[in-house]
Amino acid sequence: MDTIVKKTNDSESAYQIALKLTDYFDNNGLKSIKEQTKSHMLYGIYLNNQMVGFVTYHPISATTIEMTWLGVLPEYQGKGYGEKLVSESLKDFVGTYQKCEVKTLAETDDYPPYQKTRDFYKSIGFISREIIQSYPGWQNNPCQIFEKVF
Repeated sequence: MDTIVKKTNDSESAYQIALKLTDYFDNNGLKSIKEQTKSHMLYGIYLNNQMVGFVTYHPISATTIEMTWLGVLPEYQGKGYGEKLVSESLKDFVGTYQKCEVKTLAETDDYPPYQKTRDFYKSIGFISREIIQSYPGWQNNPCQIFEKVF
C-alpha cells in the first residue's frame, strides 16, 4: 500500500469521492460535504497521488474534536485505507484535544451500510457513548455517538 495521509485543501476530490458513496450520503449530506470540506479540517489518503479517501474534523469544545465526514472509494473499502486515514490524521490532534467524537446512524436502525460503518469505528477503537432516538436535524433518524479517547 503506497499511500500517504496528509492535510489538504482538495475539497473537490473529497466531494467527487462522496458522490460515489450513494449508500451513505443523500443530497443534503452531499451539500454539507461540499461546504464542510472547505471549512473543516480536511485530510486525504492518497494512492499514487490520487485521493482515495477523505476525513474532516471540526472542534466542538476545548477537549473534543469531531469527525464530521469520512468517505473511502468503494473499491478501496475493507483494505485498510480508512483505518490508516483515521489513525494517521488523529495523530495531529493528540496533545491538543483529549478525544474524538463521531456521530452516525444508530444501531437501532438496521440499514446495512451503516452497520458496516459502526463496525469500522469499533474496530479502530471508538466506543459507543450514547444513542439519541430522534437527533435534531437528522430527519427523525436515530444517532449513535462514538468516541475515542487519546
